[in-house]
Amino acid sequence: MLASHKTKFTADSIEKKPGDEFKFACATYQLDSEGTDRHGDISILEYHEKSINVLSVLDVGGVLDLWWRDENQLFGACASGELRVVQTDKDCVLNETRAAKLSDGILLAVDGCSDSVVTSDTLGSISSIEPDSLKIKTSINSAHGAQGWGAEVWGLALDRHDTNLVYSGGDDCLLKIHDLRTPHTVATSKYHTMGVCCISPDPISPYQIVSGSYDENVVHWDTRNFRQPLRTVSVGGGVWRIKRNHDNTHLLIAGMHSGFHVVDMEKFVVTQTYTGHESLAYGADWLSQGFVATCSFYDNLVSVWHSGV
Repeated sequence: MLASHKTKFTADSIEKKPGDEFKFACATYQLDSEGTDRHGDISILEYHEKSINVLSVLDVGGVLDLWWRDENQLFGACASGELRVVQTDKDCVLNETRAAKLSDGILLAVDGCSDSVVTSDTLGSISSIEPDSLKIKTSINSAHGAQGWGAEVWGLALDRHDTNLVYSGGDDCLLKIHDLRTPHTVATSKYHTMGVCCISPDPISPYQIVSGSYDENVVHWDTRNFRQPLRTVSVGGGVWRIKRNHDNTHLLIAGMHSGFHVVDMEKFVVTQTYTGHESLAYGADWLSQGFVATCSFYDNLVSVWHSGV
């Protein structure tokens, strides 16, 4: 560990700030002792000279996922069911600009591109959002779960080559492909044996995605054949988050109970494991020059370390 920082609430998500080498956003989400009120915030942190400095903090009542639309505009999937948009100024001070109530449940994930945003929730639904107005363009209800019962949609990702395509992973153990132009699921994989938590589409090669699950497996797919994966690697803990480095040569894995792992994409093997956190490994992202930022839940810990890449 090169540097560490303790958050006020339990930490769950980290996203590198575009255009900055060592600045990143961190989200927190925590229930009070009675389990009724939700608390949390978004902070902008910077790794500098072996320390983590807090540049700004904004209380937003609990955030489960983050996505940067550009260098200054950050979207947060909130426990209130709201999608919140915050802006950073030249000093990285956060200010909330707009919010929209999208779900009666908890928003679990957010992803997007410049002109389209997708969210998922605890009720099994996926929504496509217009990023400026925050109006719902398309909703897929019961994307996961049986009729009348929605399974949490933990994993969500927009395809990088065709933004009509959305990948989702649910607590029903299913990995799915959806086309936002039609209500019908395009393809479904039953390969994972436990809930699917995260999906990472390849930004360079079409039809290539990587999925992660509570079953501890990181799985490489060609989406034209969902019957059999290309490659798999086990990381010994539930796979909560997958992040690709800038060169698309390595994956950074948040392995919940097993720590954080670096996977070589060419050989599809774990090349480094980091166990400097004492709680659930949840948030992770690549910084510059092989450095990474990670966070864990119950110990409120943010760390920066080197991946060896």
